[in-house]
Amino acid sequence: MSVCYFGTYEKNYPRNSIVLEGLRRNAVTVFECHVPLWEKTITKGKNFGFSITFILRFFIAQLRLLFRYVFFIPKHDIILVGYIGHLDIFLAKMMAFFGRKKLVFNPLVSLYDTVIVDRGYFTTFSPKARLMRFLDRSACKMSDIVILDTEANIQYFRNELDLPDINFKRLFVGADDRIFFPEQTINSENHFNVMFIGKFIPLHGIEKIIEAASILKSETDIIFTLVGLGQLRSEIEDKINEQELVNIRLLDWIPYNQLSQKMAEADLLLGIFGDSDKAQRVIPNKLFQALGVGKPILTADTSAIRELLTADEHIFTSESTPVKIAEKIQFIRTHEKIRHTVSMNGYRFFQEKLSIEKLGAELKTILKDV
Repeated sequence: MSVCYFGTYEKNYPRNSIVLEGLRRNAVTVFECHVPLWEKTITKGKNFGFSITFILRFFIAQLRLLFRYVFFIPKHDIILVGYIGHLDIFLAKMMAFFGRKKLVFNPLVSLYDTVIVDRGYFTTFSPKARLMRFLDRSACKMSDIVILDTEANIQYFRNELDLPDINFKRLFVGADDRIFFPEQTINSENHFNVMFIGKFIPLHGIEKIIEAASILKSETDIIFTLVGLGQLRSEIEDKINEQELVNIRLLDWIPYNQLSQKMAEADLLLGIFGDSDKAQRVIPNKLFQALGVGKPILTADTSAIRELLTADEHIFTSESTPVKIAEKIQFIRTHEKIRHTVSMNGYRFFQEKLSIEKLGAELKTILKDV
């Protein structure tokens, strides 16, 4: 089997890098037809993608993709459009039609759900919202198979985006085991370090983490470390300063290849606690990465989590309220044996079900069905 991984996808984004490496480890020949576009900006605000500069760069990228595909990509069986590829699908469909190839789309997220519903950049009746829905629906309709990360997300696409007849397949995200693996570290500060790493966006529910830290501020041995940048960073800083929370440390973004080392400093990693429907339907990268480094993780109890993991066996979960989050953190801190058992169970589960080889084998089976 040979695959052309096509588009302006973010080359180093976990969903793409894991898919590429997973296929190669399962004896699939992969040709990359790629022109960088999205990765040029780390944090993508409400105007990203709508500037004249971006539009010009996009059309230039499409011309370069066309040239590269026609003249440099060897014979292959399938065109697989990577994340973020909603805008690339139109050119990919043309290539698939004239080359008589099957077209597979790996979107990971709905643009409408992410930009309009979750982040609230534009109103649901705005022209930009209609454009997002159009791109979501068109990309799926033009594809022979669409790969999503959870069954809950598949149901969202079927129902909310009115795509009942699309051939959706589930492939969990996983984590890159070349980067995320257990590392030994010594906690010289003698604190219980609770760490969140991620983009500061509504999906993550960081304000609840701050409220939980406020509840636990009298517990002087518990320190919260928040690592990242994003949409809500300034609001987060203001809340911490207003409440004078000295038990919270804020750090800027850490390079992707250094995240595993930073995670090793944590006694407990935090997932997401947002209230949106999307928060119920996704399993974030940070959760898979925590499993990969063998660290305990606490996240909200959601339908997506229950598709894959068992609470208090592979991970810890709680209701997504500050009081319940704080109570669970206290429980995890005072039950070291349980904490260790859950983290080791999670790591073994990761190796058995979520390694690059396992996910690559699953994807290879999906592609064979095309």
